[in-house]
Amino acid sequence: MGRFPDAWLQELLSKSDLAAIASEYTVLKPKGRRLWGCCPFHSEKTPSFSVTPDTQLYYCFGCHAGGGVIQFVMQAERLTYTEAVKSLAQRAGMELPEEVNDENLQRERAQKERLYGACREAARYYVRNLLGEQGEAARQYLIRRGIKASAVKAFGLGYALPGWENLAQYMEQKGVSPETLVEAGLAIRGKQGRIYDAYRDRIIFPIISANGRVLGFGARTMGDDTPKYLNTGDTPIFNKRYNLYGLNLQRGKRPGDLIMVEGYMDVVSLISHGVEGAAATLGTSLTEEQARLMKRYAPEVWVSYDGDAAGQKAALRALDILEPTGLRALVIDYPEGMDPDDFIRARGAAGFEALKKYDATEYRMLRARDGLDIATQDGMTQYALKCCQILRGVQSPVEMENHLRRLAAETGYDREILLRQIGASALAPQERPRAFRPRSRAAADAPSAAECTLLTLLSQGRIPAQIVDPGDFDEGPLRECAAWLIEGKSVNAFLER
Repeated sequence: MGRFPDAWLQELLSKSDLAAIASEYTVLKPKGRRLWGCCPFHSEKTPSFSVTPDTQLYYCFGCHAGGGVIQFVMQAERLTYTEAVKSLAQRAGMELPEEVNDENLQRERAQKERLYGACREAARYYVRNLLGEQGEAARQYLIRRGIKASAVKAFGLGYALPGWENLAQYMEQKGVSPETLVEAGLAIRGKQGRIYDAYRDRIIFPIISANGRVLGFGARTMGDDTPKYLNTGDTPIFNKRYNLYGLNLQRGKRPGDLIMVEGYMDVVSLISHGVEGAAATLGTSLTEEQARLMKRYAPEVWVSYDGDAAGQKAALRALDILEPTGLRALVIDYPEGMDPDDFIRARGAAGFEALKKYDATEYRMLRARDGLDIATQDGMTQYALKCCQILRGVQSPVEMENHLRRLAAETGYDREILLRQIGASALAPQERPRAFRPRSRAAADAPSAAECTLLTLLSQGRIPAQIVDPGDFDEGPLRECAAWLIEGKSVNAFLER
């Protein structure tokens, strides 16, 4: 692996806040000079994972994982060092340095630049089609759907012409090879080697990254063709698990609420009608990676899926994914099986704002009624039992009391009976953080406690570097670390080396 230039790496580290990144994997709470939470690397109920913002280091007193931000990303995402650096660079909006002496990395970079260029040129081509003479039917379709010209421009919507080779022939004139088109998901190679366009006679939705690069496309039919939507598959520059449609419009805006919808048209329609903050999954159920991505942009997510049975089930699954990230999640339940696009066109932004937003527990209890006839005693009993099972997961005594009062009023069961059904464990106090217990290790190859203590004091600036000498340490990594710190460099930078 080639070595990244020190200056570039230090800039990357300065733009990569460990606490913010770790917060996407576990809920951190301040205590003293550190932030504490349950370790994302092993299962535990008592927080033993700590982040020290001053030094940008983490350590788990349970599984003994530790290091800086690059090590954290390596361990959390199971990446190599180079892959973790590339991930952080993409997050920080930094280009990889040209001078990195890694042939594989340079070859991969060149490939990605080709694909980015092809997708950018294809997006421009689709826009020109929509605005040109052959795009009249597509423009009328968007007008009928209530999509305003401002939204068409903001999202870069386009149109793929009918025919098998329109894009392929255009891109050939631009010097883009058929192999690049296939790699980017813009074309498909047939059984006999023929190249033909991936999208034909469809509205085109470019999928744009947070830093403004076109990664792929969604394509919607204007008629009854199936499937209704076609999406770019995984490519070297695009993976649907790690991206959200419309999230690029949130960059640079004040953090607010995100409205999570299912489809491209839902996003465009909501924003076209004045509802900001909409984003959509890309032809897949919500993933953990998408949930962590959302946490970078908003403290709260409104799950705004279709109002039919499938959308309701998807909303329940989304809550299970969102809650472990620490994001507050509310659910919008659309009436009469409507989807966000149908609803906003019928009732406008004012109607949308008036919709009730259910918290996670409320929504689960609402869905507990599904399939039950609560007009009967048996139906009401089953409903009460389901709700008690749901309430076992509520940690806040105040929230528990609110839900209990409502459930008692709904079912007629006494509060104490419901509480007994839930079980006393639901209101048990959380365990206190356990005291640190030093791990045992073989004395033969372990550094002395004195050396470790001295390095700790030195790294935290609690003793002056002038009174420490590398010769105070046995030969090995601790001596190298001491020499590094005596020169005034950070322990984090030493670990990244």
